[in-house]
Amino acid sequence: MHNNSNRIVVATRRKGNNYRHIEIFDIDSKKFHPVTELVNPNFHHYNPFVSPESTLIGYHRFRGEGAAAPGDSTIPHIEPVISPIQGLRMLRLNGSFPAFSPCGNLIAFNHDFDLKAGLKIVKSDGSKRWTLFENRTTFYNSWSPTDKNVIFTSIGGIFQSARAAVQIARVTFDPSHLSDDRDEIPVEIKILTKEETGNNAFPCCSPDGKSVVFRSGRSGHKNLYIMDAVNGELEGGMVRQLTDGNWIDTMPSWSPDGKLIAFSSNRHNPENEGAFGIYLVEPNGGGVRRVQVAVFEEERERLNHVCFSADGEWLLFTSNLGGVTAEPVSIPNQFQPYGDMYLVRLDGSGLQRLTWNGYENGTPAWHPTPGLSLSALSLECNKNGGDKLKGQFDDPLWIHCHL
Repeated sequence: MHNNSNRIVVATRRKGNNYRHIEIFDIDSKKFHPVTELVNPNFHHYNPFVSPESTLIGYHRFRGEGAAAPGDSTIPHIEPVISPIQGLRMLRLNGSFPAFSPCGNLIAFNHDFDLKAGLKIVKSDGSKRWTLFENRTTFYNSWSPTDKNVIFTSIGGIFQSARAAVQIARVTFDPSHLSDDRDEIPVEIKILTKEETGNNAFPCCSPDGKSVVFRSGRSGHKNLYIMDAVNGELEGGMVRQLTDGNWIDTMPSWSPDGKLIAFSSNRHNPENEGAFGIYLVEPNGGGVRRVQVAVFEEERERLNHVCFSADGEWLLFTSNLGGVTAEPVSIPNQFQPYGDMYLVRLDGSGLQRLTWNGYENGTPAWHPTPGLSLSALSLECNKNGGDKLKGQFDDPLWIHCHL
């Protein structure tokens, strides 16, 4: 707001306009006056601020490829992140739902859920990326611990109802095709769940490679099921229900020794679909217990995307325990703008925070071995590829434009 308090600088996206622009709102006349649309109509503008003397307006804007220094306009496939814990190394992936191959030298992931929807693989050092398939909305991946050429994934709309058609798929490929002279890899996609069973998603393969635990809405509620990893519930394959209740059990993760499955659930308060805790269950359905991470405001906590460390002693997850550190409206769309990553022991002790910023840090994966060398990490985007920054962002999905 200007010092004279009768004008407010805002960032808004008008109905029929694909870009957010800075405007000045005059409180007395109740009129908006455009600022950035007159100068750069085809770029997004964010986070306006006013100088102390009210003589200048500042804001954030994508500079465009031509204005950026070499390398500044390209996002590397993988980049290192400073870790707050000694001995724990962290990488940030340009994508979502990463899943490491059995030896950890490859990562399966989803680039995004719109224009670049599908399944891709990238080397763990970021030096090469391949496309397995595209133009199909795909999310949440699990690499078979026993097969270097088998990846399980979910195909269908994300954030859908229990009855929506979303299927679990087994994706196989020839590892010899992962060569530097290829960009696209032929695959075989085998659907493992029946079409009429509703929303089947979030698969996780067992350590022995024989079973897949997943979330399904076939009963009318989103609970956990286990099926055969090769044929699913088709071609004589078997499926059995692991959890049952009028709540949401989702995002399961198998422990490295196969004795436990961690998952997120709102079973402690089924009426609140926005609050999730971490639970553990044995593969036979017994021994269900909650991992009490925080006793304060537990009805507001959202603990998701939990996975085990390689030694099975720690749980890595995304949470809102730190609160909102930046207004979601002021930055491009993220599914969980409040999400940061945390570690906790299976008994709920030793809680440690790994990230702290206003952006979503989510869908984590733990490297299966301690042998990944960050010294080999390739950050030479111009040489080894990467995604060019386009300055094209979605506004937060919950914003409705009526102006």
